Amino acid sequence: MKVFDLHCDTLSELRRAEMRGDGQTFARNNGHIDLEKLEKGDYMLQCFAAFVNLADPTPGADPLVTALEEIDVFKRMMERYSDRIAPVYRPEDIRKNAEAGKISGMLTIEEAGCCKGSLGVLRRMYELGVRMMTLTWNHENELASPNVVPGNGPIWPCMPNTETGLKEKGFEFLAEMERLHIIADVSHLSDKGFWDIAEHSTRPFAASHSNCRALAPHCRNLTDEMIRVMAEKGGLVGLNYCAGFLDDQPSPGLCRSTTALMAKHAAHFKQVGGIEIIGLGSDFDGIGGKLELSDCSKMPLLADALRKEGFTEDEVEAIFFRNAQRFFENNL
Repeated sequence: MKVFDLHCDTLSELRRAEMRGDGQTFARNNGHIDLEKLEKGDYMLQCFAAFVNLADPTPGADPLVTALEEIDVFKRMMERYSDRIAPVYRPEDIRKNAEAGKISGMLTIEEAGCCKGSLGVLRRMYELGVRMMTLTWNHENELASPNVVPGNGPIWPCMPNTETGLKEKGFEFLAEMERLHIIADVSHLSDKGFWDIAEHSTRPFAASHSNCRALAPHCRNLTDEMIRVMAEKGGLVGLNYCAGFLDDQPSPGLCRSTTALMAKHAAHFKQVGGIEIIGLGSDFDGIGGKLELSDCSKMPLLADALRKEGFTEDEVEAIFFRNAQRFFENNL
């Protein structure tokens, strides 16, 4: 069964591997995602995030340089393996790539702080191929506030940030992103920021890797009210495979990442927002611990779990690729 995945951190892992010189490549590596595993998993599209940590302790680290270097990794991947994977810039590219027997790769950004508050940089990111972007990761930036701030108290269960959301520059970025058709991604954004986007957006937006707060108390997950609003606005959510966003154990160390739990979150999304809202957002190469889906080639395990949860074959296909395919065809 074809697969669309809204989020992974493979670019940052490959960049770090290049800096270490340890021989890991996109063709084959020890991580969750490589080209061989994507082909085995029957992927149709993978979103590759240029991830930036604004608190990177590396001497001289610059968030814009980091983002550009990860985008360079993406560009070189697309060039070197052009017979097997190709980039997506326009809606029709997805179908064209599939007809040519190629996987589609879509470039996204996780942490708009890499743009340093510059609309000019944002526009250049679009020219480089960026088609979806979170306004924050886990740090305050020029645009908005996050829900999880490292070192700012316990995050399990966490108290969501309901006080600070988008800043003036954040609203400017949202308007320009919508003009460019860069999809706004609310994963990592504060609760207040979510509602700012819900109120001011004119186009559907995504939560590329977030689950249901009703089932797992992590504040990175979506409340039922958020899910309903996203459904009303034609949005899309990606099931996150991270144990801490799936389970409701009393501490993060006890949480499990299983396909059964993923299926329960999918069922809750369906109950609250409808089947059309659900996609996949693995967070592969950005999560650790023991995963039942140990890499992207193991996707049939999730399909089986969804069927056991009561999803029909049409609904499984909707979650795996049809919903995301429709969303991108309508919004790129």
